[in-house]
Amino acid sequence: MKIATFLERNDVTVAVPVGGKQEVLSALVDLVISNHSKLERGSLLRILLKREELRSTAIEQGVAFPHGRVPGLDQLLACFGRCRQGVDFDSFDGEPTFFFFVLLIPEQAQGDHLKALARLNRLFQDQAFRQCLIEAQDADSIFSVIMAEDERC
Repeated sequence: MKIATFLERNDVTVAVPVGGKQEVLSALVDLVISNHSKLERGSLLRILLKREELRSTAIEQGVAFPHGRVPGLDQLLACFGRCRQGVDFDSFDGEPTFFFFVLLIPEQAQGDHLKALARLNRLFQDQAFRQCLIEAQDADSIFSVIMAEDERC
């Protein structure tokens, strides 16, 4: 599954705030709803925070994949945010999290989100890819890096 099928340029930001999970996820939810007005802010935030209560979606190497099933959503949606300073997001390795790739999953999805998570996990294992993302100057550059890697792999 190609990332280009569920990530749009307007859903990428370099303005993830330093703070806790609530602040980070609030900023990312605000980004998504600014581009997808049919979504409801409070509901999305509750869904993502509830998922975080089960187990942190921050894995290793500065990467988190917050995700959740959204009632009424008809297709997989995503947003990506970077915080150069890093955030304590309860990662498995105890290190700061810099990259947040949020997946909003249709409630009745049958597995596309698992394919998307697997693809994202493979991409973010590449240290050179993560370095390009941290060095990118703006959201346009980040989107270009993600799309180029998506095509390459």
